[in-house]
Amino acid sequence: MIVMDRENIFARGWSHVLSTTNDVDELRAFCERVGAPLAALHLRNRRWPHLDLKLDPRERALACPDVRVFERTADMLHFLKSSGRQK
Repeated sequence: MIVMDRENIFARGWSHVLSTTNDVDELRAFCERVGAPLAALHLRNRRWPHLDLKLDPRERALACPDVRVFERTADMLHFLKSSGRQK
């Protein structure tokens, strides 16, 4: 499942997008689906692969009915931790 925050409080206009299972292929497919450049995919920390989205790709992602959107990044991270995804 793809989850995202509505807006990163430290970077206005940007959103974090994560896979609940850390599935890099799922993130790559989602990146393509919303029209984001592959550079949006961050793999430096293999424990927390994620997308950083802005502009049109971010708006398309927010509009996806199958994406769970959280108002705050902290809420999203709490959800991931409580669902069994480890830090």
